[in-house]
Amino acid sequence: MKKRIVSKSQFNFLEDELEFHKKQNIITSDQKNEILSQYALARINFVKIVLVIGAILVGLGVLSFIASNWDKINKISKFLIIIGMYIGVNGASFKLLKEYPKTSKSLLYLGIMIYGAGIFLVGQIFNYGGDFPNAFLLWGIGILPCALLFKEEIIFIFSHILFLVYLNGHFNFYDIPYLIILIIPLMYYLNIYFDNFKIGTFFNNLILLNSILYFLKKYNVDDLYVTWIFFGVGTYMYYGNIRLNRFIFKLQGIIVLGISGLALTSPYIWSRFDIFSNGKAISIAFAIVFVGFMLTLAKSGSLLSIVFICATILRYYFDTLYDFLPKSIFFIIGGVILLAFGNYFERMRKKGGDLVE
Repeated sequence: MKKRIVSKSQFNFLEDELEFHKKQNIITSDQKNEILSQYALARINFVKIVLVIGAILVGLGVLSFIASNWDKINKISKFLIIIGMYIGVNGASFKLLKEYPKTSKSLLYLGIMIYGAGIFLVGQIFNYGGDFPNAFLLWGIGILPCALLFKEEIIFIFSHILFLVYLNGHFNFYDIPYLIILIIPLMYYLNIYFDNFKIGTFFNNLILLNSILYFLKKYNVDDLYVTWIFFGVGTYMYYGNIRLNRFIFKLQGIIVLGISGLALTSPYIWSRFDIFSNGKAISIAFAIVFVGFMLTLAKSGSLLSIVFICATILRYYFDTLYDFLPKSIFFIIGGVILLAFGNYFERMRKKGGDLVE
């Protein structure tokens, strides 16, 4: 029977829980050992790391050699070199797949890097004057079949990073990347082929949140509305009845909720509206409600809420006392505040507190 791979912290937690049940005479010592024998610690694969680094260095060396002699090579030769390198590396990866799987995988990663470099180089060869973010779009779309064919989670996540570069790269361009609206549901769907693994869901949500921010800013929505929208989105992610990777949604939800809530404690964001003539008073009132809300989450065991409570207190501490206290006293008090919250955080963690709940 294949053992389940878990992290050291997960294994230690399981061992502690089984020890507790053993002391309660719920299970025997033999049963505890039998259960633990079904798990194995995840280990860093040194050989895989060396092979991947080696493949990347080889790729960079070859590309560097080509770049240094680029002007001496005609267009057709340049194009054939790029195609030849791509086919050669991927062909070698396929041939070594069964006998040397780790080497094969490192060559697969190298092929993906060559594919991306080839997009930029081909554009340069034939003087294609498109916006540079579109190259990242082509790169991201092009490697998706490879990620699905080999069920490579790393390649799948790398495609997310490329789509994020594509999206944010358009901030400085006139045209708007509406294609991202189609990419978002596609990535959620494709994550099914990876059993909806948590990191995939995390990056899918990240692209979605980034897209919301992009379109709000691109259409010149005021910062106050943007912040409130994200406060609402974070609240929904945290409290909404979402079954898909619930922990990830709650984690990102409380982060979005906390950051947007912290932004709403700024008087500047309120004072831009005439209806809020006293932005400072509004922001202080919101901060009190926000800290109270975070305290309720902290009481239920949410460790991240403690971080945002501490951040809010430090924000007002810096704004209020930095210009009045001697710098030595200022930093001492600030350090004491951090130590106090750190100690509280540690005690909550030992009591079984979780990042989000």
